[in-house]
Amino acid sequence: MYKTLLALLFSGISLLLHADDSYVIQARIRDVKDGTVFFLKQFSTQRIINSMRLEGGKLQMKGELVDTPQHLWLCTTVKDEFYYCDLLVDTGKIVIEGSIHDFPNGLHFEGAQTQMQYAAYLNRTQEVHHKLDSLNQLSMQLHRLSTGSDAYNKHVVDGGYKLREEIEIEQLSRRLDSIRSVFIQNHMNQYAGQFLLTRVMKNIPPDSLKALYRLIPVEMKKTRFTRLISNQINPYADSYIREADDLLRLTSRKSEEMDSYAEKAYKLYAKAVRLDSTRTDGYMALATMAERLLPVKGIEAYDISIRYLRKFMESDIRPNEYEAVGKKMEDLQFRKWLKQNESPEMVTVKGGTFEMGSTYKEDNNPPHQVKVDSFRISRYEITNYQFARFLATLDNEKIKNSPPMYYPCNWGILNGEPVPGYEAHPAIYITWYGAQEYCKWAGGRLPTEEEWEFAARGGNYGNRDHLYSGGMELDSLGWYAGNSGGKPHRVGTLKPNELGLHNMSGNVWEWCSNTQIRDGKEYVAVRGGTWFNERAICRPTCRYYIFPNSKHFNNGFRLVKDIAKR
Repeated sequence: MYKTLLALLFSGISLLLHADDSYVIQARIRDVKDGTVFFLKQFSTQRIINSMRLEGGKLQMKGELVDTPQHLWLCTTVKDEFYYCDLLVDTGKIVIEGSIHDFPNGLHFEGAQTQMQYAAYLNRTQEVHHKLDSLNQLSMQLHRLSTGSDAYNKHVVDGGYKLREEIEIEQLSRRLDSIRSVFIQNHMNQYAGQFLLTRVMKNIPPDSLKALYRLIPVEMKKTRFTRLISNQINPYADSYIREADDLLRLTSRKSEEMDSYAEKAYKLYAKAVRLDSTRTDGYMALATMAERLLPVKGIEAYDISIRYLRKFMESDIRPNEYEAVGKKMEDLQFRKWLKQNESPEMVTVKGGTFEMGSTYKEDNNPPHQVKVDSFRISRYEITNYQFARFLATLDNEKIKNSPPMYYPCNWGILNGEPVPGYEAHPAIYITWYGAQEYCKWAGGRLPTEEEWEFAARGGNYGNRDHLYSGGMELDSLGWYAGNSGGKPHRVGTLKPNELGLHNMSGNVWEWCSNTQIRDGKEYVAVRGGTWFNERAICRPTCRYYIFPNSKHFNNGFRLVKDIAKR
């Protein structure tokens, strides 16, 4: 069940009932003539859904059922006597073996899980049923006798008027009720327990029925039996949820109509859980609606799903479900963050004069005075999610006829889409051309080396003696070979520098706008070091030049925007 819940939570598909499901019923029946026709009937309607003749003591029925599991009868009539056995049919194969005289409670079952769960209950009650059948027959025979006759009076209890058989029937019936109650209480996570509850729920107090309903796993609350139970508890809430389910199944080529269906469904689910707080399936449906509600509610769609997921967590869910629900909560909060950061968050850097470079020869950047005007720079490296949004606006011809903008990567972007799990990681395998095009599309440009280093060193607020962007100890500030585990990391996961900028040291190289011609070839400056480099390369004073269309798994960039001078 735990794996099923995980699939439910991460897929978000909590609203669909079972699709058509195939079943196979194979029976080997003794003590009945070949050619006898057996029928498969729906218990509730007595509608025949399949039939087959017995040949060589065997028969096989195949078919599909909508809205499984279903309570069916396998039945026949022999010499005016009706024989039947109960089946709970879900999917898969059920094998039945026994004599015609073993109907209904003495048959042997194998195969499909749902029927085997129900068979476990039948086995527990088989002896009681046999005794009840015998006593009922005897009681009927006795009632045909004249009351007061010696044959009748022999069976009357001393000092009373009831037959001893009737009293024993009452005792066995109470025992059968007890076995059923215990089975239901312990098996509400199985269709067998839920089915048995539907048989007796009208006789159960509402609070007790609600308590049993809470024991049903949320992933099973759209099936036939649980709908019957929920309808018994609160028919109005159940009606709202079923109407909402139906709305979300509707399709339309018009996006406005699809948005309207989603909004109406949201309101119906919300009504349902207000009416009946035990409807965890309603909470779960609301918790998975964020993407459908985005066009209608905007960023609030995620707040709605987060709010109802919290209510779901506050309900009576099982301990082993908390981990899965916690992951769903993290995913919703992550999706909200992505939506909030479709456009890069910008930080203002007030201009000033500073000494750029260092005395380290390996920095390739001798000390010199530089003046920088005020500008704005993205708080984080541009992410795969942000870069993919830009790619989605381009037509194929522009991509084909331009220098390469990026290279596919299983840590970055594949087929124009961010690889799942890496949406908030820095965009990598990005060429200088791709970085420039993104910046133009976003209304800005790449930083100059001077701007980049000034920002990395904290602008007017930074400590010039710091070796790295934001401090002296790199492990808490940037991802490099010593702490990265051999891969890039999500943006913003370590401490920022004095300006609130993250990962200016480490994680990925960051393209600058400065170019240099060497031996007739153009090179472009990159800064900051990467998850792949040692500490020294991650100093903000260190500069490297590489080809603008370099195919590296550690090339990224930031966005800069000019501030209009007054």
